[in-house]
Amino acid sequence: MNELNIQNIFQDYNDLVDIKTLQKMLDIGRNLAYRLISENKIEHLNINHKILIPKQNVIKFLFEGKVKNER
Repeated sequence: MNELNIQNIFQDYNDLVDIKTLQKMLDIGRNLAYRLISENKIEHLNINHKILIPKQNVIKFLFEGKVKNER
């Protein structure tokens, strides 16, 4: 996938997303979203007891998972 396509992924989302938005982005349930965060599979920030995920980390998670599955 070229860099242009990567930049267009999730372009309608803010640069920082919350758990609910992460669920929408990945089409996953609440439990899995929290598990990915608690296991640090998606790097995130804890600010004032709120979990915020940089959009670039969601993209990174998607592409790292694809590479690991292809090996």
